[in-house]
Amino acid sequence: MPNNQNVALLGKVRAHLGEETAQNAIDGDLDTIWNSLDFPAQWLAIALDEPHLVERVELVIAQAPPGPTTHVMWVDNGSGVRTFSRRFADLHTEDGQTLTIEFDPPKPVKEILVQTLESPSWVAWREVRILGSPLSPPNQSAKPSSIRLEKFLEGVDLPVQVTHAGDGSDRIFIVEQRGRISIVQNGVVNSTPFLDISDQLTCCGERGLMNIAFPPTFGTSQQFYVSYTNLGGDLVLSRFSTTDDGATADQDSEEILLAVSQPHHAHNGGSLAFGPNDGYLYVAIGDGGSEGRPVDFPQDPQLLLGKILRLDVESGASPYGVPATNPYIEDDNFRDEIWALGLRNPWGFAFDGHTGDFYIPDTGHNDREELNFQPAASGGGENYGWPTIEGTRCPKLGDLPYPCSQAGIFDPPVAEYDHTRGCAIVGGVLYRGSEIPKLKGRFIFADFCRGDIWSLQEPDSLESSGSPQQNSGAWQSELILNASLPVSSIGTDEDGNLYVTGYANGTVYLITQE
Repeated sequence: MPNNQNVALLGKVRAHLGEETAQNAIDGDLDTIWNSLDFPAQWLAIALDEPHLVERVELVIAQAPPGPTTHVMWVDNGSGVRTFSRRFADLHTEDGQTLTIEFDPPKPVKEILVQTLESPSWVAWREVRILGSPLSPPNQSAKPSSIRLEKFLEGVDLPVQVTHAGDGSDRIFIVEQRGRISIVQNGVVNSTPFLDISDQLTCCGERGLMNIAFPPTFGTSQQFYVSYTNLGGDLVLSRFSTTDDGATADQDSEEILLAVSQPHHAHNGGSLAFGPNDGYLYVAIGDGGSEGRPVDFPQDPQLLLGKILRLDVESGASPYGVPATNPYIEDDNFRDEIWALGLRNPWGFAFDGHTGDFYIPDTGHNDREELNFQPAASGGGENYGWPTIEGTRCPKLGDLPYPCSQAGIFDPPVAEYDHTRGCAIVGGVLYRGSEIPKLKGRFIFADFCRGDIWSLQEPDSLESSGSPQQNSGAWQSELILNASLPVSSIGTDEDGNLYVTGYANGTVYLITQE
């Protein structure tokens, strides 16, 4: 690419620490350096003036003494979401050495973030070069994106979930935070709610009726599960049965399986989903929130706050069984129910029903929103780092039990965005429908505040699709549309169609393609 130039010279730099010297990393002078004046984990981000087609990134090391280092590079292709791109692990590096990252084929880049997780010295760079060329002018005759929102249902009271029972009935279930679940069939809302527990819960803010989940056996058992905040402020997991005709829930059939005390009205959590490969119920519980400094409950192995639980609720055990393959079943220091930990407020997680891969959005604190990924082959036990680390950012929240490094301690996300793009990540569906072919195999998620809706494609999907953007295991994000309203969730019906819940205006939308 003969027109390549160092486009980093056109960029702006931000850094975790050492902001006063950050511009030295892209000034073209190897004798001036950016120095964080601290040990890992630290990051340096370079935002270009506009997206460029990048062929190579060169990182010129400033380091004394020489020794082992680990670095991760994240890339924003212009969507506003940074995705995992490269990892250099356990390198032996020294001052003046250049690390080179090739993009073959070249890829659009708006921003890169380089995170150092391990180093024998303070984190520093002599120079960061981004070699690329301007993107070709857009084809003015090209048709703009045909993906849009279409009103599906209005007059819903604080909708927080759209889902289905997987029983072949084609019914759509809409969960309202104030305590009601309605059924929509053939575009018509049933006159009688499926479930109404509004008189036994606390609402609203981050409390109320959270989620409903239907087990694989629902067609025969007619039992289902809900999570909500009760009148005492506890997060409750309950099982209900339907009436004989299956049109409504039996209000008197409730069995409370679990109640988790909440120290605060925020981050109560409560997302529910059955694993497609194991049939167990996965339950998300937030860290409980706080008035001041974030609590360290997510790292406490004896608490269920800030965790994802895996429960066998269909075994007949009372109140539930714990799968023998849970990661901490033999560790007396941990609660047996824990599947993963280190989460702040996971909302709207989802499985890929075809592969069993698990996508876990986690709402951030002051700066980063993150999306975590757990492959189907995982045996659990992942630690996503909160409150020690927030995405790629170390919040510096005071004395914590772990150093702020992901090297061998925490499991990093696969995507993140900062608060210039929104305020709270929400999930989420792995799209397997047929109406919008370009989204097939992608995880669809949104931001609650701005209403931006993105798709995320994992590396294996890129390779199998033959996408020209595939890039040696790099994840890819795309901004597919903006809802221009608070989005509380994205759900699906039995045919795989995508629905967006407009939280404030009480409208459910269908994502369509012209």
